[in-house]
Amino acid sequence: MIYNTHAIVIKKTDFREYDRMLTLYTKDFGKIKAQVRSVKKPRAKLTSLTELFVLAEFRIFLREHAAFGKITGGVILDSNPLIRYNVQKYYEACYICEVLDALTPDRQPNTEKFFLLKEKLSLLNKNVLNQKDDFTEKLLKLTGFGVKVGMSADMALQEHLAYPLKAEIVSK
Repeated sequence: MIYNTHAIVIKKTDFREYDRMLTLYTKDFGKIKAQVRSVKKPRAKLTSLTELFVLAEFRIFLREHAAFGKITGGVILDSNPLIRYNVQKYYEACYICEVLDALTPDRQPNTEKFFLLKEKLSLLNKNVLNQKDDFTEKLLKLTGFGVKVGMSADMALQEHLAYPLKAEIVSK
């Protein structure tokens, strides 16, 4: 089936010579992986859709039991361009996306998580820094883990993860 859904790119990985694998957090399907073919060719039309933090309406060919879908088109709704010009904002957005990826299983839709991610990326794009702790606390509550009283969000997160996160926040 082909679906049109709003999604945010939370992870991208180069795949083969010209292809790219994306991890998307969608409004309707939750976290899914999708392949974009020939996106690294010089005249590729979908290149801008595959950038991190892009909110777009994607057209995805998605089978019920397939490991990943195929992106066939889309329209950018918000590219969050100002995040890429500030290192602090970029690392904070990467941290937020990595936390979401680590705490969210595939294909379990949750619109509250989608709108939380959208809101935090939008705030970072508007120069409102230090969103990672608030995002982590709210995400832990949405996933059912919660945060113990007197414990920081980072400590609560590390308690529930099986591995350390790759993204680190650069301090000023």
